[in-house]
Amino acid sequence: MTRDTFQLSSARFRVGLGVVAIGFALGYARGASACASCGCGDPTLTSLGAEKPFRNRLRLSLDGRYRTDKIGQFGVDQIALNEWRLDGQVAWAPHDRLFLVGTVPLLARTVSYVNGGEIKTIGIGDIELRAKAFVFQDRVMFPQHLLAVHAGIKIPTAPMQHGPDGSKLPIEVQPGTGSWDPLVGVSYAFFTRPWSFYTSASAAVPLRGTDEFRASRSLRLAASVQRQFIPELALRLGADVRIDGKSYEDGAPERDSGGAIAFASPELLISPITDLIFVLSVRVPVVQALNGYHREGPILGFAVAYDL
Repeated sequence: MTRDTFQLSSARFRVGLGVVAIGFALGYARGASACASCGCGDPTLTSLGAEKPFRNRLRLSLDGRYRTDKIGQFGVDQIALNEWRLDGQVAWAPHDRLFLVGTVPLLARTVSYVNGGEIKTIGIGDIELRAKAFVFQDRVMFPQHLLAVHAGIKIPTAPMQHGPDGSKLPIEVQPGTGSWDPLVGVSYAFFTRPWSFYTSASAAVPLRGTDEFRASRSLRLAASVQRQFIPELALRLGADVRIDGKSYEDGAPERDSGGAIAFASPELLISPITDLIFVLSVRVPVVQALNGYHREGPILGFAVAYDL
C-alpha cells in the first residue's frame, strides 16, 4: 500500500469515526434509562438488525467477519481475496417506530494474483446510513407482529483498489463500489416466546461511478427462525440468497459478475449480562450459481452489541 493510499484511507477512516461519534453523542444525550427488555416488553435476544423498537433505544455494536473470494480463471487470471471486516454500528430509535442506523466498516484485505504477487491494505469501506420505519405492529405493548420498511444510502468512502499494472480490480473484490448506492427493503418479524421468526428483502441499486464503472444491482432475501432456550442463550437458524446483476467496467459487462448464491447461516446468541449480547455465526454457501469464474467461501462472524 502506497503512502498516498494509506493517508487517504486514514483520512476516510477518521471521517467514518466522526460519523459514529456524532451518532453516539446524539443518541446518548437522549439515552433511555431502562434496559432494552424492559423498554420493548420482550426478553427475546435479537441479533443485529432484528431489534424491537422503543423510544430512545440506543444500541452500539461491533460486527466482525472473515471471508474469501476468488475471481477469474484458475492459473490464468485468477484474483484471490482474503478479507477481515469490522463494522462499527450505532442504532438509535428517536421514535417508537423508527430506527436510524449508521455503519462504518474497517477492512483489512489481502489480494493475491496468479503470478504470486500480493497487495495488502487496511482502510475504511463504504459508510452506510439507513432508516427503518415500523409501519405496522399488532399492539402497542408486547407486539408479536412487526412490519418495517427500510431506506438508506451507501456513501463511496472506500478507495478504489488497483493491481500491480495500475488497472482497477474487478468490482467484486473492491472494498467499495465507488458510487452512491440507494438501498430499499422490507422486513417482517414475529415473536412468540420462546420462538421468533424474521424475514427480509432488500435491494441495492448502485449508481454509475467513475470511468463507466458500476457495481452489480443486488437483491437479497433472508429468513430465520430462533429458539431461546434460557434467557441467556438462543440458537438462530437462517438462510439467505443474493441475486446480482452484471457489473460494468468501461461501459462493458464484466465476465465474472452476476448470478446467484445461497447461504445457510446458523447463529448462537449469548447474553451473559443484561443488555449485552454476543453473536457467533457462520454463513456456508450451499448453492453457487455465480456467472463466469467466481467462487465465494464461508463467512465466519463474531459480533457484540450493547444497549445503553
